[in-house]
Amino acid sequence: MANQIGDFFKNYPTTEEAVEGIANHLRKFWSPSMRQRIIGYVEKTEGGDLAPLVRLAVEKLKSSS
Repeated sequence: MANQIGDFFKNYPTTEEAVEGIANHLRKFWSPSMRQRIIGYVEKTEGGDLAPLVRLAVEKLKSSS
């Protein structure tokens, strides 16, 4: 699901805007437990299955939580 969200935002004008858009979407529409699970996933696996923009957005979430 996170990669599908990333696909929506990947056409934003800049990487920063795309990452912020993904992070904001995750903050608004994902429950705290879902956000913690994806942060934990990235910590354990370095987010190997996630698109690069999504990994950056998760790192942004991690730094702001």
